[in-house]
Amino acid sequence: MEFADRIHWLSQAMPVTKRLVGELGDRSYARQRFCYRGHLTANSVPVLDWLAATGVDLTVSSCDPNTADPQVVDRLRAAGTAVLTGEKDLEALVRWRPDLVFDTGADLTAALVERGRPPLAAVESTSTGLWRLGQLADLPLPVLEWARIPLKEKVEHRFHVASGVWSAVTWLTGLSVEGRRVLVVGYGEVGKGVADLARRLGAQVTVAEPDPTRALDARLRGHESVPDALAAAHTAEIVITATGRPNALHATCLDRLPAGAILANAGHSPEEIDLGHLAAQGPGRPLRPGVVEYRVADRAVYVLGGASPVNLAAGTTFGDDLWDLFAAVTVLSCAWLLTGDWSAAPAGTHPMPPHMERRIAELYLQPPRRPAHVGKIEERDPAAAAGGHVLQELVGPQCRGYQQHHSVASSTLAPGGVIPLHHHERTEETYVVLKGEATVSLDGTDHVVPAGGTVTIPPHTRHGVVAGAQGALLLAVSTPPWQPSDHHQAPL
Repeated sequence: MEFADRIHWLSQAMPVTKRLVGELGDRSYARQRFCYRGHLTANSVPVLDWLAATGVDLTVSSCDPNTADPQVVDRLRAAGTAVLTGEKDLEALVRWRPDLVFDTGADLTAALVERGRPPLAAVESTSTGLWRLGQLADLPLPVLEWARIPLKEKVEHRFHVASGVWSAVTWLTGLSVEGRRVLVVGYGEVGKGVADLARRLGAQVTVAEPDPTRALDARLRGHESVPDALAAAHTAEIVITATGRPNALHATCLDRLPAGAILANAGHSPEEIDLGHLAAQGPGRPLRPGVVEYRVADRAVYVLGGASPVNLAAGTTFGDDLWDLFAAVTVLSCAWLLTGDWSAAPAGTHPMPPHMERRIAELYLQPPRRPAHVGKIEERDPAAAAGGHVLQELVGPQCRGYQQHHSVASSTLAPGGVIPLHHHERTEETYVVLKGEATVSLDGTDHVVPAGGTVTIPPHTRHGVVAGAQGALLLAVSTPPWQPSDHHQAPL
């Protein structure tokens, strides 16, 4: 697929972000140094394109080289945006000294504070980043965080990441999950989503979680639980780390893995898997895009996505409709920086205001907007039609003028023209006679209805129409919309 087509698809798959960007797109902001540091995946393009158009002095930096899509980088650079993707670019960013920072993992924010060059304000989007900021002796700036808001913890962590992880594992390996022994290391919100979805997909799941409350939660959800990955490593066919901490899958665990074990990370840091230990035993051998084989003693194990977040390092994106929520969160949090809303906030971390989160959820839940439609009744000779009756569907599922809750049809009848007896089991109808005169039969009783008259027809009522001497034109309004499957010619 051409990259431009891919971005066009994303604009359709991410309507909430598209709407928010549209609302903010005509605003200008002060010319300040703004650094966006995050995963440069295709579904970040709507946000990055908007930032590049705001007029700020923008530098974009990859928080993980393994998740930087080269086509995204090329697009930004072609538009004149400075983009840094190297592992050693953090020092250059510190020297640049941005005024405002959107961070992922707090690497830049923490480095600026530690060097005595704090920005005016920052945004942090990960639990790992909040943990790192919490290790600082002092945080001399306001930081908006959305790592712990319900939308992030209950939706992104539990559903979007989990769906992306298992989609990526299948995408990269070509293997299914059903029936496999899966070890999930860590049972926070990310681990919970990953483990629960694996079980629904048919895997046999063990959770490694030292916290007894979380371990109990895992047990009650049907998973086996152990306090440390070491206790279950020897039987694990697939291992997913989800702790956000270095060496969650440490050297001793790696040495116990069975032949053919597949290792992937769902947390923020690629350091969750001790790749140094694997590399010390011999260089990795790429087998497929995103799949590298390492030897442990006499066994082969396979690392996916360079141990970076596998749902972001697979060379494609997954669950873009759910990611729409968090691209929208990114837009509003960047707007918080650009508009100077941070100026009234004291130093320290501040959760995203509930009204921002609520608005995003409301926009996501709105049904797609349907276009309005203007049509008309076609002028056709009913005498040439079977039964002297021309039926035209004007509004409904079969028409351009689609409505969710009702349908409208016109019936043009020649003199003596007939709508045969029939009934509906679900649909109620209202006839409106616009011209001429019609005799309407309702459960065997005839009613003469002149122009301007109406007839209401409940479900399960046998009805039919015979036009008068001048013919007739009538409308039939049906609720719910008329469907062919609910049109029954046979008598009740």
